[in-house]
Amino acid sequence: MSNLTYDYSLCGWRLASAIALPELGPWDGDDRAPEVRFVLGDVPASLGETLFETPIAQVGADGRIRFEIEGIAAYLVEGGNHVTIAPQMAVDAPDIRLFLLGTGLGYLCHQRGMVPIHAASVEIDGRAVMLAGSSGAGKSTLASAFARRGFPVLSDDVAPLTLAGPARILPSLRRIRLWRDSAHHAGWSEGDFEPCREDLAKFTRALGAAHADRALEPAALFHLHHTEHGSDEIRFDRLRGAVAVSALRQQIYRWRALVGLKTAAGALRRAGAAAERIPRHFEIRRPIDFRRLDDTIDAIVETVRAEA
Repeated sequence: MSNLTYDYSLCGWRLASAIALPELGPWDGDDRAPEVRFVLGDVPASLGETLFETPIAQVGADGRIRFEIEGIAAYLVEGGNHVTIAPQMAVDAPDIRLFLLGTGLGYLCHQRGMVPIHAASVEIDGRAVMLAGSSGAGKSTLASAFARRGFPVLSDDVAPLTLAGPARILPSLRRIRLWRDSAHHAGWSEGDFEPCREDLAKFTRALGAAHADRALEPAALFHLHHTEHGSDEIRFDRLRGAVAVSALRQQIYRWRALVGLKTAAGALRRAGAAAERIPRHFEIRRPIDFRRLDDTIDAIVETVRAEA
């Protein structure tokens, strides 16, 4: 059941996968052994002694992480290099991939000593600029608009930041996800995209040549917020010190699992180390209006270049 069939590139790692992952590109590097493996198999119902537990996820005392999405699959993430998938629906269903390459990728990053930031990331002048925010903040819509303007996209939802050696943002999925209204505004035709899951009006499409394939030095992190109702202003506020660390902490993907792995103090130290590696932090407030996307892009690019 766990035969490895597909050979992919994920975040620069060689990935051997038992299931097809159209969100990723094929491995075209050297003949190294795979650094990460996705296999099909049995996932235990419990990890025994746990450091952290919710109805969905468990962090074991041995560092393994188990999570389960009822009706979709159970997943076991081990050592930052191995994920076992126990499907509860057709193995080729997009629902399984959605959680594998979202939550599963976040847990792999934590186990590998990296920081997964809940952000889209785009390339501006050879460096990575992150667009962070909670679900619905407009990360993917803005990243799609950047791609339309010719700026390559490294990631859509999770931006992995390395802390060992020079800080880098790693390229992840070669697809972007948009809600139906954003997809239509972006000019996607119905034949261009695939539903992310059966009961969700969110869709995914290949980035193609708009995807950035190389790891990049971080330039800036923008926390996306809406302007007050009726305001048409695009406003930036620079964040520094403890305020920047606190804002970043809120955007670390699967934060509670990191606390389970490293304790609250250890997790905060990692957040502080990540904030130090990003040269500039901003809060941006802008109108949620498709007609202002280009104005927002121009303002972000101008701010990044002015601070370079």
